[in-house]
Amino acid sequence: MTASERELARVVGNLLLNAIRYTPEDGTVRVDAGRDVDTAWLAVADTCGGIPADDLPRVFDVAFRGEPARTPAAVEPGGSGGLGLAIVRGLVEAHGGRVEVRNVSDGCRFEVRLPAAGT
Repeated sequence: MTASERELARVVGNLLLNAIRYTPEDGTVRVDAGRDVDTAWLAVADTCGGIPADDLPRVFDVAFRGEPARTPAAVEPGGSGGLGLAIVRGLVEAHGGRVEVRNVSDGCRFEVRLPAAGT
C-alpha cells in the first residue's frame, strides 16, 4: 500500500496541534521518527503533564475533549472541535497502521506505526 502524503501530513499536523494546544508555554513538544523491520513510526511527545488515566482510552473518540486546553487562544479558532485525534486514528487505520497514546514522565506520547514500504 502506498501512503497518501496529504493524509499523512494531516496526521502529523493534528498530532502537533494537539501537543501544542495542551503544552504550557514553557513546555516542550518533541517529534521522533524511525523504522523497524516492518514498520515506520512517528512519535509526538509533549510536556502537558499527562492525560488523566480515565481519559486515555477515550482520546481518539469522536468529539471527545478532555480538560480544557492550556493555550486555547493559540489554536482554538482553527481547531477541529474534538475531531483531530479521531481523524488521526481513522487515517492511520485506513493506511493499515495503528496509533497509541501513553503517559510519560512529564506529559504524553502519541505514537503512529505504519507498514513500512516493501513489507
